[in-house]
Amino acid sequence: MRSPCDVPSCPRPDLGDTPVCHPCLERLVRSLRLVTDGLTRELDLTLARQRRTGPGNMGRRSTDTPLAYDTTAAEAHAVLKNTLAAWAHALLPEPPAPDDTLGATLLLLRHTGRTPRSDLDPTYVDEIIAAVAQAEHAVDLPSERILAGTCAACDTPCYASPDSELAFCRHCDRPVDVVEGRRRLLLSAGEHLVTAAEAARALGVLGHRVSAASVRGHARRGRLASRGTGKANRPLYRLGEVMDVCADNPART
Repeated sequence: MRSPCDVPSCPRPDLGDTPVCHPCLERLVRSLRLVTDGLTRELDLTLARQRRTGPGNMGRRSTDTPLAYDTTAAEAHAVLKNTLAAWAHALLPEPPAPDDTLGATLLLLRHTGRTPRSDLDPTYVDEIIAAVAQAEHAVDLPSERILAGTCAACDTPCYASPDSELAFCRHCDRPVDVVEGRRRLLLSAGEHLVTAAEAARALGVLGHRVSAASVRGHARRGRLASRGTGKANRPLYRLGEVMDVCADNPART
């Protein structure tokens, strides 16, 4: 029996056969391996200003007085460390010390490999992927990219800059129409029930800047109806309805 993938940032939730689909599991494992392969060290180097960050300076000195540390990297470092420590404490029978980020990551990687997909917590998968992505962004500062759709030939998620009309699959180089690709993603994800925070993250992946607070604000004003409650008794909203209210009204989000 098929069921949708419950990971909020899943690009193809309609293809799931368990609460965590196989592509999302692969994204999780890749994210954890990035940490064990030295992502935290890269963040430390960025914090110490031992490598240059920031686009376009071509090695020239800035005329601005530099900060003692990089605030973007500092925030990403804290989010990554705290996220890994929290999930290690929640999932592992004997979690490492809170400041042992590498130890926590290695144990979570082992835990993930031993746990059936049907037993993985979608929130765990989503939060680890998001924390690692934030850390990657702080280290490399890539240009802003949005999820543009999936390749019709191989189902690979394709990304593009916000003003692009076409994206290209990194595996087979097949073009993807950004407008049509995003429309299909929105339609396929519309029936998902999500919290305000999950809705904000999902819309962010699709290129819409919407905060969890704005989602809750629309609900308070009667523009969104709660469709039940989830963990910690948090209201759940239908993602398609959040998109209808928030994504088309940027001035009010």
